[in-house]
Amino acid sequence: MHLVLQLDTSRADVSPMIFASLCTRVLALVLVGLTWSLAGAALASSQDAANRGHYRGECRRLTRQIDHYEGTVLPMAAARGNDAWERATEAQIDRLWNRRADLCPQFRAQRTLLAKAAEDARKFKDLVVTAGKAAATYFSGGLVP
Repeated sequence: MHLVLQLDTSRADVSPMIFASLCTRVLALVLVGLTWSLAGAALASSQDAANRGHYRGECRRLTRQIDHYEGTVLPMAAARGNDAWERATEAQIDRLWNRRADLCPQFRAQRTLLAKAAEDARKFKDLVVTAGKAAATYFSGGLVP
């Protein structure tokens, strides 16, 4: 579609100055509209947008992908006994899970909670190992270091 503006010089009420002023204003409006649309796109893709929840569709898509990999692909890899496929699928699930936690505030809290639980489990395991070594040393009469 081409827009052609022609200046009719036969009319006395339209001067070249008015035409130039009109063209300048139209160009300015187009540039302002383009700038606003680009700024809106940049705002929607920023990290703050994730905090405000502008990624609902992406969160749903990532959740469906995670469910598919956990419910279909991972059991299929395990059933076929393909360890490489199973490890790759688990890595993909982890990548998708972390991407979803980065974009979606409700899953970010879940990731923090799971990280705290994993740290608590590691501390408990270390405590059990230390207590086991102490018990072995005590009950063996000092023979087991």
